[in-house]
Amino acid sequence: MTKIDDIYDNQDIIPNTRVGTHTTILSWFSKRRPGLVLDAPAGFGHLSIHLKKMGFDVMCGEIEPQIFKVDGLQCIYTDLNEKIDSPNDTFDYICCVSGLEHMTNPYKAVQEFARVLKPGGYGIFSIPNYSNMEKRAKFFFNGYLTKPKSLDDYVQSGCNLFNFHNTPLTITLIDLIFEINGLEIQEILRDKVKRKQYLWLPFVLLLKIHAHFQPEKKRRKYRYDLTLNNAVILGGNESIFITKKK
Repeated sequence: MTKIDDIYDNQDIIPNTRVGTHTTILSWFSKRRPGLVLDAPAGFGHLSIHLKKMGFDVMCGEIEPQIFKVDGLQCIYTDLNEKIDSPNDTFDYICCVSGLEHMTNPYKAVQEFARVLKPGGYGIFSIPNYSNMEKRAKFFFNGYLTKPKSLDDYVQSGCNLFNFHNTPLTITLIDLIFEINGLEIQEILRDKVKRKQYLWLPFVLLLKIHAHFQPEKKRRKYRYDLTLNNAVILGGNESIFITKKK
């Protein structure tokens, strides 16, 4: 079995996401029974190859399949804004790592992931953590959740919107999208412990005290259980959602 701590030693196939995201996801998979996994977008294939080494059967999808570098695994063209070319209830697990924020239609993407996932199967999603204290402060001072892009950036990217963060999904919105599609959040994991987040701890405590004294109806309406979850408000750069299909 792959040693989780050593997955970055071989840089032939590098991850195209943050370092801690794949290690956290693979650590979660190391405690699971092998099954059929859909990895989309698969990128260069870093996560796929390590899942394969761990004994999982892996199917890979990517909007740019030519960038996929893993020999012995097939990667098919997949536009998650449209359709996943698989029958209903096919996969035991689906992985969408650093993908939904690039979608122009993340609702459709999650709908398709839920469709091809077996009942009782697990969906693993990672997105930038737009709801931690650092992002909240940056939005307050700068007025944006994700770095602005220009028309020149768009042209230089080959006029491909999938190269940009098109959909900054906050914690309550991503939960709604999951709920609409019968996916229930089981766990929220961090890609890393970001120590400078704890400089905001006095503000976090004030927010929690404020929420505590709100009526129960208001606490439910504004989803303080999510927005003030420590893994979110004091989380790292990425939030990793472990969901289960009902």
